[in-house]
Amino acid sequence: SRSVPTAPSILRRSRARRGGKRVRFAQVTVYYFARRQGFTCVPSAGGSSLGMAPRHHRARRYSLSQFAHLRQVSHRQHLRQHLRREKLRARRRELTQNGTVPSAEAAGLTLADVSDDDLDVGQVEVGDYFYLQPLPTKRRRALLRASGVRRIDAEERQELRALRLSREQCGCLCRLTCEPRTCACSQAGIQCQ
Repeated sequence: SRSVPTAPSILRRSRARRGGKRVRFAQVTVYYFARRQGFTCVPSAGGSSLGMAPRHHRARRYSLSQFAHLRQVSHRQHLRQHLRREKLRARRRELTQNGTVPSAEAAGLTLADVSDDDLDVGQVEVGDYFYLQPLPTKRRRALLRASGVRRIDAEERQELRALRLSREQCGCLCRLTCEPRTCACSQAGIQCQ
């Protein structure tokens, strides 16, 4: 019997090539955009969605270590603000539930009334905790105004409400077989869901 010569494996060649070449990143470029009313996202409640200007107004380059430090500082600030708001809510709730202070006075408390000493920032691991928090409509509107947005489109609220309702009603009512005469999907020209 003769031995049949075998061709070298393609897989082995690709693995060998991979070992020598690697992608290494040296820096991060961060682009900064002005805040605008969104019209492109759908918040879970209310109106005044947040968006950004079509073009950036500034760009900065950071080394990887600088960027990691910048992110950590930013996340810690966000965490501190979140904990401050939570502490303020708890104080207001405590004052109104105990009946020691009328609710109007409790509502008069502000974030300035919560000191840094009241926060347990050191107890929370920032990397494990940080994620985007949904913002209430009032905060979104305040952010837009602080960013220089003069007129907030009030009609967006109704449009967003209609979008949220339409997303709840997905697909059709067909069971087992499609009835094209009554199938909403078929009438819309898409495959029956």
